[in-house]
Amino acid sequence: MTTVLERPIVFDSLLATVAAVDDLSPHLRRVTFVAPRIAEAVTAGPDQRIKVLLAPPNGSAIKLPSGPEWYTEWCAQPVEERFIMRTYTVRALRPEVAELDVEFVLHGVNGPASAWVSEAALGDQVGLLLPFAVDTTSTKGLLHSGVDYVPPASSVRRILVADETALPALAGILEELPAAVQATVFVAVPDAADVRPLAGAADVTWVTDGSLVDAVKSGALPFDPDYAWVAGESSMIKEVRRHLVNVVGMPKSAISFQGYWKRGEAHC
Repeated sequence: MTTVLERPIVFDSLLATVAAVDDLSPHLRRVTFVAPRIAEAVTAGPDQRIKVLLAPPNGSAIKLPSGPEWYTEWCAQPVEERFIMRTYTVRALRPEVAELDVEFVLHGVNGPASAWVSEAALGDQVGLLLPFAVDTTSTKGLLHSGVDYVPPASSVRRILVADETALPALAGILEELPAAVQATVFVAVPDAADVRPLAGAADVTWVTDGSLVDAVKSGALPFDPDYAWVAGESSMIKEVRRHLVNVVGMPKSAISFQGYWKRGEAHC
């Protein structure tokens, strides 16, 4: 039997500086980070996950994680001494100028990351945990490299469902959508002013008032989908997945679903 070795997957941390802050809409703010080592970073897909590291609750400086046991060591620290860690999507990576964009949802000060980005200013520093080597040779390698949008090569009819927290990933997915692929998109945002142009020739339903789940259930699909990507609030993605399986008739294996946050808990 032949053993197929995956490529090594490497994540590492660095300190990055805020170089630009741009409000894209009332509830979405883009922050551009710079650091020399960003020039070496890579991504495995358009919904590449990374970690943003913020100062601990006690206000001490961020101590960057290192070594294979960093997570265990982090968990063992008193909560007040741990750096705060949140997951975000790489919206854009420009290694040629060592820049990286992250888009943050603004939810006031009810979460540490939202509170930080509400006051973010040029020159501020955060920690980033970024990929410096990924495995794009297999579905397993891609998933382990920090992406979830991994449609099969044969897929040509896709359903994409996202709330505002998954909008940056959705925007990246649509920018890379092959011309031969049809996509029907459902996306919820807090306010009509948050609606924005999205790349690609996709059929987009914006939900600004009401339930994203209801919009998906009542939406007329122009085709029989062969792949679905659903991302956002935990209960929403479960309901949408259930509908796609039980009503639309999609196999569970054709649906990728990710809970970006859980209602009732600080998610950013």
